[in-house]
Amino acid sequence: MTAVTPGRVTVPAQRPAPLPAPERRGRTEIADRAVAKIACCAAKEVPEVRDVRVGGSPWTRPSTARVRDDRATLRLNVSMAYPIPLHAAVTRLRDHVIRRVELQTGLEVRRLDIVVTELGGDLAWGG
Repeated sequence: MTAVTPGRVTVPAQRPAPLPAPERRGRTEIADRAVAKIACCAAKEVPEVRDVRVGGSPWTRPSTARVRDDRATLRLNVSMAYPIPLHAAVTRLRDHVIRRVELQTGLEVRRLDIVVTELGGDLAWGG
């Protein structure tokens, strides 16, 4: 039974209005610092990478990220194992970091600058 009062109608078991599409509900922003941290963690997953400099020394800049709209620009300062074929190792590093950052953030990585600040430590070759 529906109760009627002047100016108001109550309908039993009325469905709530559907939510707007996700892209119309608001924005998600990912801070530069969070993207830099994701990139540094991803770089450490590459076997040839010995260390990633999150902060910089007085003569080098720190690893950074800059997010604008849905694009990111990254700069990583890394130390690599020695001896390795450096060009191939940096190519693997670049591909891995770009893939991980894009997967975890949904951002498009437009540029990734890699600065090899040091070579050292032994690489445990698998054979």
